[in-house]
Amino acid sequence: MIAPQSELSERGTSNLSEKDITKFLQVLGLSKREIQVYMFLSRSGVQSTSFVARKLKMERVQAYRTFRKLQEKGLIEATLERPTRFTIVPFETLLDAFINSKKSEVAQLIERKEDLISTWNAISSPESTYPVAKFSVVTGKKKIHTKMCNMIEDSAKEVLILTTSLGLIQEDIAGVFDKIIDPAQKRHVNFQIITDISEKNLNILERINNFFSDENVDVKIRHLNMDSKFFPRFLIKDEMEAILYAPVGEEKSMLKLEDEGLWINDKMFISILRAFFDQMWHSSVEVSRRVDELKTGIPMGETVVIKDPADAWAKITKVLETAKKDIILIASSQSINNLLENDPFRKYCKKDTKCRIMASIDLDNLETAQKLSVRYQVKHVPISYLTMMIIDNKHLFMFKKPSLNETVNENGFYLVDTFYSNDPSSTERVGEMLNDIWKRGVEISEISSQAGIRMPSVEVSVGETVSKLMNKMLQNGVNSIMVTENQKTIGIINDRELLREIFENQKDPERTLVKDIEYTPLVMLDSDESITSALKLMREKGMKRVAVVKNGQLVGMLTEDLAKKEIVPMKT
Repeated sequence: MIAPQSELSERGTSNLSEKDITKFLQVLGLSKREIQVYMFLSRSGVQSTSFVARKLKMERVQAYRTFRKLQEKGLIEATLERPTRFTIVPFETLLDAFINSKKSEVAQLIERKEDLISTWNAISSPESTYPVAKFSVVTGKKKIHTKMCNMIEDSAKEVLILTTSLGLIQEDIAGVFDKIIDPAQKRHVNFQIITDISEKNLNILERINNFFSDENVDVKIRHLNMDSKFFPRFLIKDEMEAILYAPVGEEKSMLKLEDEGLWINDKMFISILRAFFDQMWHSSVEVSRRVDELKTGIPMGETVVIKDPADAWAKITKVLETAKKDIILIASSQSINNLLENDPFRKYCKKDTKCRIMASIDLDNLETAQKLSVRYQVKHVPISYLTMMIIDNKHLFMFKKPSLNETVNENGFYLVDTFYSNDPSSTERVGEMLNDIWKRGVEISEISSQAGIRMPSVEVSVGETVSKLMNKMLQNGVNSIMVTENQKTIGIINDRELLREIFENQKDPERTLVKDIEYTPLVMLDSDESITSALKLMREKGMKRVAVVKNGQLVGMLTEDLAKKEIVPMKT
């Protein structure tokens, strides 16, 4: 992270000392004694040679010789008085003269560049056309970070970085990660970073992540435990060159250590380094999992059975507080009602957090599911034996099915012996399975509920005429009527279906029997049966549309499309 230019300028000026001035005078070609005389005159003003010799405890002959050399170099000037005294040429004048002389040298070199290259080509042998394996030692953090920045800026395809917890901090300060933006955006260079994320660098890691996100750059970062602070770090560019570096010295002075690095372009060495990186990448975990671990205090790879319901609920709420993207729940058909009454997700489903609920929607909870679907995404799945929840594809909870004499808590969960895991090998596989089940689930809107509507009280036999059917409907003031056969209810027909049969199909009501017109078949369910049973019957008999009745109530209409969707086999 590079400081603003103004800050650098101020900082640079305040750090200059007399030692820096002395070094510059040495660059001008002054000896130690000449610098001593020049600096003395700069403080004391115009002085004679004898006075300076006495004050600096120099032999008079040495003093005269030194003053003469300073005059020849144009650093002091003599007065016209007797005895002669001397004063310095202003330091700013010396500095301007030095700068102008260097500019002149550069200009001359630019003019001679073509001639020098031409002469070189004439006297040298042709350079090798094949790459030669080379290496160089790079000493010091500043030089190493500069080399890393240059490699990133020159990258064309891929940059791999492995760095420690301390290394992440140092490279952020040096602005290494700032250099990623341009090649990632303009040339779509792939960047992968492995680092050790700890409490010390957590804030820096999150800021770097947000920086990449704001710049719309996809940089993949993973966490790996690196026990030693002296763990070697490296950067590989396009599998063509690499720099391997590490701090040297005493661990107690870690922050003051200078790094030593090795730059190399040997393909064999780089291939070994790349294989090591790939192995570390597969052993590492997503950075978001490590961040969650540090924030929640829940260790990664934890798999436990929580026996106490209070402890289980505390764990659930703690994880729900960290939810950012997605909550998926498969609930039992009985717990849907509790979810509606004591909604545990309202507090945790933030604006950008998607909450999806799946359950076996039977005729007793259909209305509840519809109300939940206003707030969340709800689907019917024919699974009544499985209850689980996964959060952000990282935290998995599985719940036992209670026995008949056991009850769920007020939020709809049975929490005795709750299984919890944040092991990626478990959560990722289960997450894929739940997403697959979700895709195959049935939308609540596809089950057009008519809950609470009583069965029609008027009946007509299949052997009666349509004309008689119409008269019964008019006489009783109803818009639907039960169809019976041998005194057994087999279907329902309403006024819209009846009019369509008569007018669109041009059937004579006086001659057409009820059995010859289309009506909606009726499926009667027992108290322990669900909509799944009705769907199964539809498939077996090839029905296109059925009315579902349970406990004397017309509770839903099922269509052919819904039945077909339900029979798609689920991947487990």
